[in-house]
This record gives sequence, C-alpha cells and structure tokens, in this order.
Amino acid sequence: MAANTRRPSRSVRDSATPDGEMKFTLSQRAHAARVVEIVAPIVPVLAASLRPRTEVVLHDLTRMPHTIAAIAGAITGREVGGPPTDLGLRTFRSDQPDDMVNYRTETADGLVLRSSSMFFRTASGKPVACLCLNSDVHDLERAKEILEALTAIGEPQPGTRGPGSSVESFPSTVDDLADGIIRQAIDAIGVPPHLMKKSHKVEVVRDLDQRGFFAIREAVDVIAQRLGVSRYTIYNYLNELSTGQEPDADAG
Repeated sequence: MAANTRRPSRSVRDSATPDGEMKFTLSQRAHAARVVEIVAPIVPVLAASLRPRTEVVLHDLTRMPHTIAAIAGAITGREVGGPPTDLGLRTFRSDQPDDMVNYRTETADGLVLRSSSMFFRTASGKPVACLCLNSDVHDLERAKEILEALTAIGEPQPGTRGPGSSVESFPSTVDDLADGIIRQAIDAIGVPPHLMKKSHKVEVVRDLDQRGFFAIREAVDVIAQRLGVSRYTIYNYLNELSTGQEPDADAG
C-alpha cells in the first residue's frame, strides 16, 4: 500500500455530530458538489478505458452514508446512492486520510481485487470526495499460483489466501453495511448479545467505533437495539471509552 505523508488524523468526534454523522460546512459541501460535477462524467469513460474488469467509483463524503455519486464498470453490484465499503468507512472517518494505491483486497465471495483510492480535498486539506478503482485480478492471481506451482522446485509454494488476507464487503444498502459491521464486532467477542455483560458490550462498542460505525446515521439506535440497551447507555459506553475508564467486568 502506497501512502502520502500528511498531518496526524484526529478522532471522528472532532468532525462529527453526537450521533457520529460526519459534519461539513456549506463551502465544503459546495466544493464536493463541484468535484462531483467535474469528475462524475469521467467515471464511465475511465471505466471503459480500463476494461475489461475495472470498477470506478466516485464517493461524495458529504453525503454519508449514501456516498456513491457515480459508478461504472460494475464488479461489486453497487449503485448510485449506495454506501461506502467497510474499509472506506474506516478511512473516511479520518480528517486527513492518505491516498492508497494498488492495495489488495478481497470481496466476501472470494473475488480478488487490486484497489486504489484518491481523495479530493478543499484548500484547507479537508477530504470531501474520493475516487476509487477496483480491478478484478482474480484470474491473474490464479494464473500466478499455477505458474508458481509449475516452476516450483521441491515443496509447492503456499497459497496466497490465509488469515491475514483482507476481506472487504461491498454492501448494496446502508442497512447491509451496518448489519455486516455489527455482526463482525459481535462475532469477535464470541458471546451472544443476550448473554453479554457490560464489559462485553463496551468492547463491541469500542470495536464499532474503531470501524467507523458511528458515522452511519442512527447508528446509536441500531446498536442499542441489538445489544438490548438504551441509546443513552451507548453514549455512556462511548464516554467511558473516550475517558479511558475500565468497564465493570461483572456488570450486566
């Protein structure tokens, strides 16, 4: 992954409302709209020039979570008005995200992609839009594996897939995005919500916060319902995490 050096990122709460929704000024929204006006017509042309298997996506970050402003060369089945990926959500939550070039990711159904993400910023450096390229290199990866196996001397080369592989989900709706992130956070704890103590629930909220979940509108209400607590309890958990308080392991 290639990245540019930029100022250290601030917490999402420095640029978000109490519900975690990303906050932009009118001038920043106008800048994003201008970027979309100029770049959106280029998206299908760029996708056509990068055929046969490259998806081009333009995100308007001021319209979180419905960020997709233009998309062409469909690989992931998404449409205009759809949400960002889970990786995109984690990246967009930063005030100073780095551009990312030629990083490897994998869809939930095993399709290997080579991706790049470039941000459009205001004069002050605030990111307001992002252009993403997702190229299907699955067949090339398979060809590489076959060539390595055919030319190997001694033991065959190990496969490229393993626990360290990146799997990125490409949800079609905001609800799908939220549900997938919540499921991953709960699975990581290994305890079903109805058996969780407070310490488990705080860890779920910590994981969700790190994944950028609270940038989704009404995220607090959604996770409160899944964990069987009130929205005010979720705010209390977030406050405890921000102040470094340790949760009571025996609390319910």
